Amino acid sequence: MYRHASASARFRAQIRIVPRVCRGGGQCPPGYQVRRSGPAPEHHVTEVLAYIGCGVLAGLFGGYLGLGGGVVIVPFLTLAMGVDIKQAVPVSMAAIVVNSLSASSEYMKKGLVDIEIMVPLAIAMVLGMIVGSSALYFVPQQYVRLLLAVILVYSAVSLLRGQEKPAHHREQNKRTRLIIGCLLATIGGLMGGLAGVGGGIILIPLMFLLIGLPLSTARGTSSFIVGFSGAASLGVYFLSGLVNLTVAPPVMLGSVIGGKFGGKLGALAKPKIVKILLFIVLLWVSYKLVTTAIREMQ
Repeated sequence: MYRHASASARFRAQIRIVPRVCRGGGQCPPGYQVRRSGPAPEHHVTEVLAYIGCGVLAGLFGGYLGLGGGVVIVPFLTLAMGVDIKQAVPVSMAAIVVNSLSASSEYMKKGLVDIEIMVPLAIAMVLGMIVGSSALYFVPQQYVRLLLAVILVYSAVSLLRGQEKPAHHREQNKRTRLIIGCLLATIGGLMGGLAGVGGGIILIPLMFLLIGLPLSTARGTSSFIVGFSGAASLGVYFLSGLVNLTVAPPVMLGSVIGGKFGGKLGALAKPKIVKILLFIVLLWVSYKLVTTAIREMQ
């Protein structure tokens, strides 16, 4: 019977048919299988090192400024590694959690975390993060990006021009400012959950400009809040099966290492230098948000 089989059938009988695979998370072309086991062996080590390096860089940067590092991780994963944005956001949130908690321990040692402010803002941001994470697949993200970009530009300019408030000013109308701050923190958490940036980019200007915390204390407190609120958001992602378990662990490992050193450097940083860096970061993030939103609308 073998002699009468077609040439293609005889050829298939002599070789091992290897199924075509992709990493599209269920969005593969017809005839392809979703690869669950991570990168191919020949690229595995290189990719893992790249993910760890990304985490270290994000940890240093985010820990130094108190942002969490999402502004570095999401662009790197989507632009350099080709990870889909809806997979990059949960990975970013996982790294933000470990990075922020690692960095905030250094700020805590220096007395740069305001517990009285941290608790209500953390609760407010957790609520926003949970809602934002749950709505990731249902809300048109381009409009969220545009709105967040406008807020960040305003925050960047105000932060650069703003002056540190004296201690007596912080006690005036403190309760009113804290209530407004909680409302804005909820909105910041909502946008952070949708955009995967952790909410720190809104928290720091909020605490410095509205509540009147010194910039160093605002960064330390922000780092703590971002860690806890990000954990709530990460829980939603994990239970929904959205966390890429191939990419997340190496990025998280790098973030822990970078966050520790970033927190040490940030606790000693001069406010003027931090202001300039935050201004640049906020404008850059705004630019990326706008360009991404425009591309999604086309």
